[in-house]
Amino acid sequence: MKRLIPLIVFLNVCVLLVSAQQNDLRITYYANQGVSGLAGASKVYMYSGAVTSSPTGAWEYIVGSPNLDNGIGLMTSQGNDTWSICVDPFVYYSSGLSGPIPNGSTIYAIDMFFRNANGTLFGYDFSNNYIIVDMTANPPTSNFTGVIPGFCGVGEAEIEFKEFVMNNFPNPLKVNTLITYNLKNNASNVTINVYDVIGQNVKTIVNESQKAGVHKINWNGDSNSGSLLKNGLYFYSLEIDGKVQRTNRMIISR
Repeated sequence: MKRLIPLIVFLNVCVLLVSAQQNDLRITYYANQGVSGLAGASKVYMYSGAVTSSPTGAWEYIVGSPNLDNGIGLMTSQGNDTWSICVDPFVYYSSGLSGPIPNGSTIYAIDMFFRNANGTLFGYDFSNNYIIVDMTANPPTSNFTGVIPGFCGVGEAEIEFKEFVMNNFPNPLKVNTLITYNLKNNASNVTINVYDVIGQNVKTIVNESQKAGVHKINWNGDSNSGSLLKNGLYFYSLEIDGKVQRTNRMIISR
């Protein structure tokens, strides 16, 4: 008999995913760094665009306005001229005037700069250029020390990557994906299971004892039988010593 993900956990995950993703991208911006007029600003917006043509391509899927105080791209103050925003990259950058990002596309980079509410003051890197977040790195990286990419949790406060987290990149999976997670303590049994949308266990990726630290597992999207899974939505769950710690969403789109 195929193992089923616990029904209550599975349903809760489905509900939560309507509003957010556990591996949503968080951008933290330090307004007192770089060429910036935003130190002390009461509002800061991120004006940004996704790049799907190549890692060095031009802005394509732009979201936000350069001068409207309309809430799109509005960041949250963390105090001390520090601002953050969480977005689901594919959903967020599909919402702009350029239309939805085609299925199967890869976001190679996200280009951005920052502004105040009416677009009269701006924030750039130290060379007065826009900032580039490299989405091919795991975790994503920035070419500017004043912008720190991270990940956001579902139904909880934002979390730094150095804290407990699990994510996979790229997502959607085309050929393979790298699942990264960290353990705070040694564990006698660590399990990563993949479930389809009806809760059936279709793949057990990890089932072993592991030591504390960061772990990375490369997976090609195959099933327990060895065949490649069909395109669609899946959930992967990290269990430590029999207790589910986190469940994330993954899309396979070959």
